[in-house]
Amino acid sequence: MRSDIVTMLTDFGGRDPYVGILKGVILSLHPQAQLVDLAHQVEAQDIRQGAFLLATAVDWFPQGTVHLAVVDPGVGGQRRALAVQGERHFYVGPDNGVLSLAMRRDRPVAVVELRPGPWSLERVSRTFHGRDLFAPAAAHLARGVALENLGTPVSDPVELNLEPNRLEDGRVLTHVVHCDVFGNLVTLLHRSEVEVGLQSVRVGGTEIPVRATYGEVDSGQLLACWGSADYLEIAVNRGSAAQRLGVAADAPVEVLLAEGQNRL
Repeated sequence: MRSDIVTMLTDFGGRDPYVGILKGVILSLHPQAQLVDLAHQVEAQDIRQGAFLLATAVDWFPQGTVHLAVVDPGVGGQRRALAVQGERHFYVGPDNGVLSLAMRRDRPVAVVELRPGPWSLERVSRTFHGRDLFAPAAAHLARGVALENLGTPVSDPVELNLEPNRLEDGRVLTHVVHCDVFGNLVTLLHRSEVEVGLQSVRVGGTEIPVRATYGEVDSGQLLACWGSADYLEIAVNRGSAAQRLGVAADAPVEVLLAEGQNRL
């Protein structure tokens, strides 16, 4: 299982050379690697946002892709460094939950802890494991090195602790988990959790109609719809729901269900 593709998701942004350095390390070890910038504007140290974005993206890549995720506020501390072989893909990143949502979609076959050694850079800093541990591991996996060669087995990777959606009195209580670049407020409610029959959505004191597409309301009007990743999102046609409603991640959302709808 090998594709030579390595995706990269980080909170490094674009001002500093950190992303370019990751690419340089990977290409030095595997010049044939195909590098894909998945996202580098994850909010600084926001493990949950990174985990959510990674999980919504991995299904769209060929089998054998290596996904490198570096959102790592605990770098240099006690958290472990992981490499994971799933049923379809590989994952490399810190053991802080950033890989866990993707691993729920792609069941792990094996997980190892990465340590400084022959598969890392010769000198491993305390502050840039993305360069010194994670990027080399990703490169070696992409070029076909077996996962078990990279570290020692792990049986208890960290799970991200997300507040679950709840069904209560004909409504689903969920929350905003991500605000995208358009100001769309993406909730944790996935289409698979409810059948057809959403009635409306409430954020604060605002009731919002459910529609199939943005264009089903007038320009500047609020709506809720199933987004491209099948999570319910709140949007403004040609505007920003985040600005309109003055909310961000963690904001509570009520989803009112049609009569008789009680699945979650």
